Amino acid sequence: MSHYFRDLLPLVVIGGSFTLTGAVLYGAWLLGRYRGREDELPMDLAEMQARLQRLEYVIAQNTNALERLEAAHRHTARLITDGPSTLPRLPGQQVTPH
Repeated sequence: MSHYFRDLLPLVVIGGSFTLTGAVLYGAWLLGRYRGREDELPMDLAEMQARLQRLEYVIAQNTNALERLEAAHRHTARLITDGPSTLPRLPGQQVTPH
């Protein structure tokens, strides 16, 4: 039985060395593949923050425009409901039927 293991020893050494070399190369490839992703993360966050600021600015503009529109609507409704039934005339102006 010991003779059987002695014949397999070169195969185990060569196979193990190929496995170790493959594992090291695969690990180096993975490290190279993921290298620099940490550097991109802050840029992505900065881009996201800039987009959020633009979105907040647009929402604030729309809110202000909506508030002005509501104020104009209230003012128009008040003029319609509280105003006189006839239009005021300027002094000296005559209304003639046409």
